[in-house]
Amino acid sequence: MTALSRATRRIVVAHLTEHGMSPAEIASELEVSGDTVRRDLREGTPPVPEADPEVAAAPAPGLLLPESTQLRQDLNLLAASYKAQREDVARFAIHVAAEAIRRRMHARFAANERQEART
Repeated sequence: MTALSRATRRIVVAHLTEHGMSPAEIASELEVSGDTVRRDLREGTPPVPEADPEVAAAPAPGLLLPESTQLRQDLNLLAASYKAQREDVARFAIHVAAEAIRRRMHARFAANERQEART
């Protein structure tokens, strides 16, 4: 997994905690130590920077998401933490999430194959 900035990692840790993952599971998923996860939980999520008013750009071909204040704020926060364009950060976040799902699916399939081989 590509290393996340500290601010982004704190956001991800808070999100995964809200969705019921334990600190040990989060540490494993993000490939960081349990102490790092516990410190991120103590410090909480970083404040969301105020979004600058923007003129809506014409939608690019491909994946389109409905515009919302929360989506704009989330993308701006991620873009600020990476010092990158919003679209680049969105692509990266989608890639990271998909890669984590691929790893979990691969692990499940491998476990199923091992179990079937035993029977």
